[in-house]
Amino acid sequence: MKETITILHTNDLHGHYEFALRQAAFIKKRKKELHAQNENVLLLDGGDHMDMSMNECLATEGYIHLDMLAATEYDAMAVGNNELLRLPKQKIRKLSSDSKVPWLLLNLEEPDGSSIGGTKETLILEKGEHLKIGLFSATDQFEDLYENKHGFRNRDTLSAIKAGVASLKENGANLIIFLSHLGYKADLEIAPQVSGEIDVIIGAHSHTVLQKPEVVSDVIIVQAGCYGQYVGELKLTVDIENKKVLNHSGHLNEISLEDECDPELKEVMEKGRLETESFLSEIIYQADDDISHEDLVRICSDSLKEFWGTDIGIMYGGGMTEGLKEGDVTKGTLLNICKSMHTPVIMTLNGEKITGLIKQSYMEEITSKKVYGSGFRPHGIPIGKIQFSGVSWDGHDDEISNILVNGEPIDLNKTYTIGTGTPFLYEEVCGYLSVEGNELIDLGKDIMIKDVLINYLKEQYNASKNKSTV
Repeated sequence: MKETITILHTNDLHGHYEFALRQAAFIKKRKKELHAQNENVLLLDGGDHMDMSMNECLATEGYIHLDMLAATEYDAMAVGNNELLRLPKQKIRKLSSDSKVPWLLLNLEEPDGSSIGGTKETLILEKGEHLKIGLFSATDQFEDLYENKHGFRNRDTLSAIKAGVASLKENGANLIIFLSHLGYKADLEIAPQVSGEIDVIIGAHSHTVLQKPEVVSDVIIVQAGCYGQYVGELKLTVDIENKKVLNHSGHLNEISLEDECDPELKEVMEKGRLETESFLSEIIYQADDDISHEDLVRICSDSLKEFWGTDIGIMYGGGMTEGLKEGDVTKGTLLNICKSMHTPVIMTLNGEKITGLIKQSYMEEITSKKVYGSGFRPHGIPIGKIQFSGVSWDGHDDEISNILVNGEPIDLNKTYTIGTGTPFLYEEVCGYLSVEGNELIDLGKDIMIKDVLINYLKEQYNASKNKSTV
């Protein structure tokens, strides 16, 4: 007995709404065509649908994405790092519970071992008369980041996968699909270890454009790029009795901004953007004069020093794209300048390393290093020159002298606490060699650097308003 099914798949939208409007229109049209041919259809997303660097996502606390997924009628979605990393844990639990589209997550759990919020470890969907599709998802754990940030617990990914597959098969699944938010390289590595257990890996996370399916150890691997620019299409013929894929074919459908928009999703977007407009219009600060990019970076270093109560604050130029104009500064203005989604951290460095950072901040080969991933927005922005709070010195380049930390001569052997952002934990990310050897003390659980800066400026604005009314 044989059944055929067409899987439409997307991944890593990252809040690219204009493409999403067209992507949804294509999906609905293609589903209608396939149903007219009596084809079974399954619609899946590989995660990172949300992106808190997008104002609509931030303003609606992610709910615009729940509405988009429901309006497009997805059958299930993976949980990506943007759903996990950029939201407070309470919001992750709430959104995954409120979503009409199931969130799948197998390799992270609550401290008591239960599933996180409304996420499901596995899911079986029935399509056609005899096809029972077993679904699950695993996400990049970023080592122990989610354990430190949210208090979640990692499960061993491969062991969790094997246990999940066994459970699905025990419950009658005759086709097993893995929604992987691990990345293409990891998918290639894991395929030989799950051969005979998993039929299809629908990939995400690495934004890989696979124009045709790849087969590794009899596991079919697909991935549809990113940003809503493609919809993947994979057709399978399944031997129901032997639980085996007999043949497959697949390709990517390219989406263009010239394509038609989906009216239902357009309505969702218009509602969300009205909410966003109100959110962004809040006045945060009033600048008496223009504030240069360099000065704004320095103000951000002040905010991090104050937020953590550290000896020193450090901010890198790539955390924001420009300065501020004189006059009212709205939340929208700041969020458009501070797109990067970095977590504030406390780390330690000794005086010798801090001296090295000062010297390196004058080296163009370091400050011009372009940075991708790790929450940087826009991608490819230079890390930029770092600005310090609590540190002063004379001279520049190799002629640095008279370094003071909060008015006291720097002690090269002393360990200082530093408020900064996550990129400065890693030399390979930020490019500043002297961050090597740092120790992470703490990280912001439910806050980003942009929030720290906004709150800092808001406090100053409110203080000045209160002073003027006295």
